[in-house]
Amino acid sequence: MKTEMDTHTPLTLEERLKKIENAIARKKLLADGQCVPSFTTAENMEIYDCVFKLCNRKRTHYSEQIYEKYLNYLEERIMEKVIPRLLGKHGTALLKEVAHSWSEFKAFADSIYKFFEYLDRFYVPRRGLLLLADAPKHYYGRQIAEDREGKNIDRNLLNTVLGLFIALGGNGTTNYYEKFEQIMLAETAAYYCELSMQWWFWHDSLSSYLRKVDWCLVQEEARAEAYPCETTKAKVLEVMKYILLERNAKRWAGRQKANGVAAEDQELLSKYACLSLDMDSSASVSRATDL
Repeated sequence: MKTEMDTHTPLTLEERLKKIENAIARKKLLADGQCVPSFTTAENMEIYDCVFKLCNRKRTHYSEQIYEKYLNYLEERIMEKVIPRLLGKHGTALLKEVAHSWSEFKAFADSIYKFFEYLDRFYVPRRGLLLLADAPKHYYGRQIAEDREGKNIDRNLLNTVLGLFIALGGNGTTNYYEKFEQIMLAETAAYYCELSMQWWFWHDSLSSYLRKVDWCLVQEEARAEAYPCETTKAKVLEVMKYILLERNAKRWAGRQKANGVAAEDQELLSKYACLSLDMDSSASVSRATDL
């Protein structure tokens, strides 16, 4: 296939997209141990340049599409290579396979990230999106969100993965569990922020809102009991209380004055009326909601 350096003429949109697709297909073969040539520095730069130019087209740029492509590549890899290898395994065999598959998946993600790194430098910060560099941990932790939505997940597998991040340890910027936890807290904040907005949009009364909040807290507390780190449970619940109660307190207080509170909900109102977070907790919650 031609390159711009060979022909001195710009590649078309279709040719750039095709080059990216072919490069990812070749990266998959390399990750699978197939006998295909490794990428040279020039080839890596060529694909990076394709991404750069697609994201900087004058009339119509394709940053959003390219961003989604990278995330889709990771999701496809998990479905094709990770999940099938975990099915049917238990105990030590499962833990070993999780560790092995995570290592391979992370290596694949890192190898294709070089093509898309430009997005993390400009597009992602401007849009406040998930950093592509953090996407591998995001997709390994996506089961938590699916659990909240009532989907059937393998909680034992989830806890094994969380335990793996703790076992990997690390310090500073390489603390795997800490980074995973930050992403999980940010997703918790985003999930309950959207839920709260939906309840407000449908004009829930304060009584109805408090019942829903109480139900969510009970469910989340039960879910968090399985987390391997006790501090994670506390942080998740702090984020929930901040999003659902602390941050929206004045708005819901106004609706309370208008609609009153049902007699049977007075106990719930009393339960949450005195809610306050200490300074350390508030700081950690604010960091999570800002991620």
